[in-house]
Amino acid sequence: MINMVKQTKLYEVEDLKARINKAKSFFLVGYQGWDANLFNLLRQEVNKEGGELKVVRNSLFGRATKDLIDQNEPIVGPNVCLFNLTDELAPLSSLCSFLEDKGLEADLKLGFLTKTEKHLNRQESLHLASLPSAQELRTMLVRGLSANLGRLAISLNSPIQKFAFIIKALQDKQGGEE
Repeated sequence: MINMVKQTKLYEVEDLKARINKAKSFFLVGYQGWDANLFNLLRQEVNKEGGELKVVRNSLFGRATKDLIDQNEPIVGPNVCLFNLTDELAPLSSLCSFLEDKGLEADLKLGFLTKTEKHLNRQESLHLASLPSAQELRTMLVRGLSANLGRLAISLNSPIQKFAFIIKALQDKQGGEE
């Protein structure tokens, strides 16, 4: 029986490691006070953004991330791990805004960006969650470029229009004298 429990824990650690390797980033979030309905709605919201929520045991999470994260303080409380599979930040932003809409604050404990191997503390994770998504940034860029291109087209056409008005005025003047 003891060997079976140990084997199950080893499997869970390996499963967490596999999820971490597959994810673009992951964040540990405390879920104290969440009810099952909220948790299920949040899971659906995060899945829409390309993320996955998994309740983790602190000791097993610590074992799975010991090579990635130097944990000075022990992880305490009930925690869920948010694995961002398609975008580094969109699921995190979705999680934070969903909780904010429900009048709750995201209890972000730590984060990790796998591409840069950067460990994030609570404040850095919250800051990243407040940033616009990549799609929103692209939209802002296109909007800014199109507005500037419109102004450029007007500026380039302005001398031509002025020249056309001068020619027209000269024609009218010559036509009026004859």
